[in-house]
Amino acid sequence: MFYKIAKTLSVTASIIGILMMAGACSVKSQELFYLYAALGITTLTTGAFALEYFRMREWQYRKRKIREAREHARREAA
Repeated sequence: MFYKIAKTLSVTASIIGILMMAGACSVKSQELFYLYAALGITTLTTGAFALEYFRMREWQYRKRKIREAREHARREAA
């Protein structure tokens, strides 16, 4: 459940980053261009990192649940 919410937010951050980089092309001032480009790249990489981080956390959670279920079954069988 938490992974789905985090995935949605990280994809949204990635899309916002792309839009910021696209918006930088329409700015006439060079300082604003660099600001938008930097914010876009930062937001994009943050979204990509968050997506990978939460995917890894979800995998660890599932792995732990499987291990706990096996241990529980082993105790019940003994």
